[in-house]
Amino acid sequence: MKPVVRPLAYAVLLVLAVLFFFRFRAADRRDVLRSAERKLEQLNEASNRDSATPSGTSASANPIGNSSTNPTSVALPSTAANGTSTNLGPQETASPPVLTATPAGAAAAEAASKKDRATAITDMALFLASLVTLGVLAAWDVAQYFGGRAGQAVMAENYLPPTDKEYEAAEAEWSKGNHMDALNMMRAYLKRNPNEQHVAIRIAEIYEKDLNNYLAAALELEDVLQRKLPREKWGWTAIHLVNIYSGKLNQTDKAILTLQRIVRDYPETAAAKKARQRLGLPEEAPLPASEPVAETPSSAPKASSTPEPENPALPKGFRAKK
Repeated sequence: MKPVVRPLAYAVLLVLAVLFFFRFRAADRRDVLRSAERKLEQLNEASNRDSATPSGTSASANPIGNSSTNPTSVALPSTAANGTSTNLGPQETASPPVLTATPAGAAAAEAASKKDRATAITDMALFLASLVTLGVLAAWDVAQYFGGRAGQAVMAENYLPPTDKEYEAAEAEWSKGNHMDALNMMRAYLKRNPNEQHVAIRIAEIYEKDLNNYLAAALELEDVLQRKLPREKWGWTAIHLVNIYSGKLNQTDKAILTLQRIVRDYPETAAAKKARQRLGLPEEAPLPASEPVAETPSSAPKASSTPEPENPALPKGFRAKK
């Protein structure tokens, strides 16, 4: 994913997650309020039903007649013309009518409540989807970062980070023999991705092997060594620069200074072991801090009892590349 697209995707997913979350909260709150209103209406309806009295009846009415004048008399039910009884028995009372009227708008409120619940569920699902997508994207970037760090640690010398289509297009131009076009494309890619210093090393390689411009290759590698690289990668890049100095450019003084820098600043690397061999230093010998190794042959003991003949064209203590 391109550097500009990645933060844009993070921002869009984060905004969507926040938006759907607040939509869910609003719909859920509306549903809760409507539920409370319905419960309040039901309570009011029950209260009205309990307080209502049926018409034509009284709590002190005597359903079996006037007992004060004739306590033993019982009112017999009268029979209508069709043979049905119209009066109540001695132990029966009239049942009050039940209020079954539905409040106005109850059906509409129930429909609105169902709609709010459906909206809340949908918004919650969209919120979770946005959050999961954001988490997957973040996990992918974290995995890529730590995977790259692991690759650099395990294969520090030969590790190359993953490339994209722009860099592959530059390599395609190089394979066609269009070296300058490839260099221009690689420089444009490196400008947009300054951390991918393997591209700068590739540029130096093209200058050295394809264009035979050793000074340009050395300048490219000098710039790479100013960047932050894995320690092993830095050491072997410095060894490559030493080879150009001592070989094609015949600048042995710069080669020696670079070797001494490897031994002094990166002593635990494999490149430092190679630099000690080139300088004629034994294993784990401390590098003098006061003066260069090349100027003090006594401070650089021989690696073996049998000294090897030195090239008279090179300074003392420096060996040509084998």
